[in-house]
Amino acid sequence: MSAANHSLLALLHLSSPALPVGAFAYSQGLEYALDSGMCKNAQQVESWIKDNLRFGFGQLDLPMYIRMYQAWEEKEFEKLKELNASLLSFRESKELYLEDIQVGSAYVQWHLGQDANRETMLSKIETPTVVSMNALAAVLTHIDLSTALMGFAWSWCENQVTCASKALPLGQTQAQQVLQSLITDIAQVCEHAMNMKDDEIGTGLMGLAMASSLHEQQYSRLFRS
Repeated sequence: MSAANHSLLALLHLSSPALPVGAFAYSQGLEYALDSGMCKNAQQVESWIKDNLRFGFGQLDLPMYIRMYQAWEEKEFEKLKELNASLLSFRESKELYLEDIQVGSAYVQWHLGQDANRETMLSKIETPTVVSMNALAAVLTHIDLSTALMGFAWSWCENQVTCASKALPLGQTQAQQVLQSLITDIAQVCEHAMNMKDDEIGTGLMGLAMASSLHEQQYSRLFRS
């Protein structure tokens, strides 16, 4: 198999919603936005996801992904620990923090299931985040950085659309239209993240933080966050 084909298949594997890490169990505040009426239809869901992609995920998770990928590649483990700790400190609610470390822990088990020799690498971080574990998988399977970044962003968007499909009367066709509309945004956000400086990293989405915090006390819910 050629290196390009191997990299592509590895990316599809890593980006698959079937990856057993439990990301499907979390909505990142979107369920509260749907339940409270902040998002009532496909257009509003699309707007919510795009805003969080551009001003949240794209301003924090993606630039941190780039730096963690490079740290894994260069075996700069102290820098990796600092980046991982910094990312966790940005989580603005208890459930966003717990989501990151719970899915991160599931990624660790998935890694060990792939190759027991990865244990040495995995031991470098005490409380692994989703970003750190996905970046490690990309490095170990030789997926180039820009491609891995787009795959990671695509997975996040797909999970958000799937969440909306479960919690809102949103048909398969509408859901796919929303996801398709995000393609251009994903490319732009990834390109922007590649050029971000360290002091530009960070997010302050008050609406998302409040939605996540209120979701923790929501009477009835489908998702853990």
